[in-house]
Amino acid sequence: MNNRAPSSGSPRFRPAAALILSALLFLPAPLRAQQGRMLDTRDTVLEWAWLDRIGRGVNIPTTVQTISAAEAASYGVDTGAAACSEPLVSGRLSVQPFLLGWSGLDSGRWKGDNQERLTDGSYLTRFRLDNPILDLGLSFGSDAFYGTTQINFGTDSHAYYAGESGLSGIWSTDDYIGKWTFPDTGYLSWSDRHLTLAAGRLRAGIGLGEANILLNGQARWYDQAQFAWWSGKLRFYGFWGTSSTHLDDDEYAVQSCNWDTINNHDASTASLVPYKFFSYHRVEYKPFRAAGFGLSEMQLVGGKVPDLLNILPGAYWHNTYTAGVSNVMLHADAWTVPFPGFLLRGEFLMDDSKAPYEDREAKPNCWAWELGARYVLPVAGRDWRFAFDAEYSHADRWTYDRWQPWLTMYQRQLLTGGYRGFDIALGHPDGGDVNQYGLSFVALAKSGRRLEAGYTLTDKGPVYLGRYWKGTGKDLDGDGSPDEVIIPVYYDFDDWYESLVGDGKLTLAGLLGSTRTWTQAFSLKAVWPLGPRWEANAEIDFRYIRNAEHVEGNTATETVWKTGLTWTIGGR
Repeated sequence: MNNRAPSSGSPRFRPAAALILSALLFLPAPLRAQQGRMLDTRDTVLEWAWLDRIGRGVNIPTTVQTISAAEAASYGVDTGAAACSEPLVSGRLSVQPFLLGWSGLDSGRWKGDNQERLTDGSYLTRFRLDNPILDLGLSFGSDAFYGTTQINFGTDSHAYYAGESGLSGIWSTDDYIGKWTFPDTGYLSWSDRHLTLAAGRLRAGIGLGEANILLNGQARWYDQAQFAWWSGKLRFYGFWGTSSTHLDDDEYAVQSCNWDTINNHDASTASLVPYKFFSYHRVEYKPFRAAGFGLSEMQLVGGKVPDLLNILPGAYWHNTYTAGVSNVMLHADAWTVPFPGFLLRGEFLMDDSKAPYEDREAKPNCWAWELGARYVLPVAGRDWRFAFDAEYSHADRWTYDRWQPWLTMYQRQLLTGGYRGFDIALGHPDGGDVNQYGLSFVALAKSGRRLEAGYTLTDKGPVYLGRYWKGTGKDLDGDGSPDEVIIPVYYDFDDWYESLVGDGKLTLAGLLGSTRTWTQAFSLKAVWPLGPRWEANAEIDFRYIRNAEHVEGNTATETVWKTGLTWTIGGR
């Protein structure tokens, strides 16, 4: 008996595929933005509205990057939402022929292959197309309720599989059918005049800049549940997300060991549950028309099932009561529009702070901060807005880092097959040990036309999230032969190396060195709708890297370019 599942080319599959496609194409007219639909600040309707507010001298109502159409409407944003007394359903089909080229990609930082790309979120961003190659979607809902789900194919996995140089396109079927990635969007949400509840896979972020230091808005998606309540001056926000708990053998060896023997006073943390969970609790206060303030807590839980201590939405500063399986951070920010056309903002994040009574061997301060400004040009016109942005961000050497993979501040997004995944930093996109300076210009029309140019200078030290050293150590099990040991690359590496290896041949300073890479990144992007169903887009990212791979005097150039033409029918 043949028990194989039908293949994509089998006769049993083709009629089903044709039926699904036909149903999508002949469903009712496209849905307008219902009250419950979630909008992202990168959506034209919201981004244009924020630029318009700044230009008129009105402050941004929130720095949370994803809000409902109902909340946006309460701020005066025309989202196109219309009251719906009857349930509505709409299908969507999107196809994007594309060209994608790259050259000079880094071959490895310390592992000797392109594994290093899995810890560098910028590769994923550079290879991602504006729209999937193929997207089949279904949206449904009514006035306050909205739901959407999709099946799509994209190019994200190129960031791992691509060689040093190459070219791909719609003709390269193996490049996208054999390496397709998970859908980006699928969620259910409900929103009324003051409350939003949403759960599923969608984008999120906190902050008005590009390099968000608390919740990275550059991530493709987070699997999450969230709520928001807002009034004229107060806004409460809760966010609960999960990451893939996938670990390779070496990572599991690190995760299952109790590295913090001094501070971890809970023996029960030696028993691991495969769970990585992160939560954010945030309150925003706008006492004046021109100013806003925010206070947030972020909590990571790894190796245990979250309890109420970790989940409660209204409790702040939960603290790390179980040091082996939890980690917390505190964040404060402020933003203001002091006069029309000009926005100022600042953020501060505290991961760890060294108390005065702690000795020299304790973990050093782990802070991050960001300063930024946006100037919206006073150019008259109903359809276009033009803006310049400048920002500076910094993260200390060990900020966001931990010795346990499940407590390191990243979300792991698995690639198809489940053997490996991208580690998307939850905080600063480049992790810790970084200084970054950015300048950008954007021209945006209500119709979705967009022109963008940017320059970023990144000064990155040799510390990367989740790194470990593997080698031969002492005879720890007493069998008469040296044992293999794995030591996290962390601030206390020297102590563990002396304890487990003890040959005096390696130190943290010797392993990492002091050479910092300096990367200058230049980018150009254009998005241009060509009528109600067509949209053209093109983007190029060029980088000149000094001290590449942290080797003094080593230089490199990297280029990624892409262009596509998207045809869409149906609703969102």
